[in-house]
Amino acid sequence: MHFNKKTTPKLSILFSILLLTACGSNNDPSTDVGVKQSDQTDKITYSTVSGTAFAASALKDATVTAICKDGVGFKNTVMVDEEGKWQGEVDSRKFPCRLEVKANGESYHSYIGQEGSVNINPFTDIALTYASTQMPAIWYQSGIITVDQLKLANSALVAELIKKEYALDGKVDVFNTITAINNPIHQAIQALLEAIQSGKSIQDYNALLTLVKDGNLAQLPIKPDSIVVSPLNLQVNTIACQQYESGMIERYNYCASNVLPDFKEEQLITPFGERCILTKEGSLLTVSNGKITISAIINKDEDDEIPTKTSVGTLFVASNSVSSTLDDVLYNVGISFFPSGQINGVTAGNEKGESLVCATTKPSS
Repeated sequence: MHFNKKTTPKLSILFSILLLTACGSNNDPSTDVGVKQSDQTDKITYSTVSGTAFAASALKDATVTAICKDGVGFKNTVMVDEEGKWQGEVDSRKFPCRLEVKANGESYHSYIGQEGSVNINPFTDIALTYASTQMPAIWYQSGIITVDQLKLANSALVAELIKKEYALDGKVDVFNTITAINNPIHQAIQALLEAIQSGKSIQDYNALLTLVKDGNLAQLPIKPDSIVVSPLNLQVNTIACQQYESGMIERYNYCASNVLPDFKEEQLITPFGERCILTKEGSLLTVSNGKITISAIINKDEDDEIPTKTSVGTLFVASNSVSSTLDDVLYNVGISFFPSGQINGVTAGNEKGESLVCATTKPSS
C-alpha cells in the first residue's frame, strides 16, 4: 500500500491522539483508581473504657494514660473525678491496653483486654507485679500479660490479704469489682498503705513492689490492729439512729457507723465447729470463717437498723447492695446481743447463696 505524502502527517497525528486517549482511559492512576482510594479511607470506631482510680483516697484530678496495640493511647485526655471515676475512648482495634495513673508521687497500673470497666489502684498494681515479675512502671512501657496470669495473681493476692486480716470477700476481683469510697476494697487499700507507713519491716510502697516482683507476696504487712479485741459487752448507741416506732419494742433505722464501737470478737463458732471472727472497724462490719467472708457497710441507710431492742436483748442489722460489673448483690450482717451487751450470735448472707451462722462460746453474762 502506498500513502499519499500529503495525507501521511494527518494520519500520524490521528494515531497519536488515539494512542494517548487509550492510555489515559486504561492506565492513568489519576482517574478512577484515585477516586476509589479516597473512598476506602478507614473510619476509626472507638470503644469506651472506664473505671475507678483509688489509693488512700480517690485520685482526683490525676491523668489516666494508656498504651494499647501499636502504641496507641486514649483518643483524648482522661482525668479522674472527685469520686475516683474516669472514662476514655480507645480505637476498638487496638486492645489490649496497659493503664497507668500518677498521683502524689506514686504510679498505679492496670490492664484491660476489651471495652468495659477496670480499676486502677495499689491492689491491681501489686497483682500485675506478681503476675509479670516486673516492676509495674517497667511493665507499663512494654510488658505483656495474659488473663490467666492475672486471675492467678488476683486469687493469690486476695488469699494473702485475708490471711493478713484484711476484710475482703475471698472471691473479690480487684480488677473488676467496682471500688467506691469506704467500700471493703477501698478500706483494705487504706489499711495496707497505713500498715506500710506505720510499720518498720517495709520501707515504702516501692519496696513492697520489689518484694512482690521477686515472688515474695507473703511479705505483705499484717493489717494494723486498731480495734478492741474480744469485747465482754458492747453498748449499742441508739442515738446514732432514727427511732421509727414507739411501744414495747424499740425500733431504729438510718443508723450511722457509731451505732457500735469498733471491736473484734473471736469466740464464735459455726454449727460445724468452725471458728468465726466478727469485726467492726469504721463503717465496715465483717464476719468470716476463713472460707467465706461477708461484709456490710453501716452507712446511714434505711436498712442499717435496730429492728428489735427490748429487755431480753437487741438485734442490729447492716444491709447494703454492693455493685459490680456483673451484678448487684445484697449483703446482710445481723448481730444479736444479750441484755448485758455481750454478743450472742451473728448471721450473715448474700444473694450469691453464701451464708454464715455463728454463735458465742462464752457463758452468758
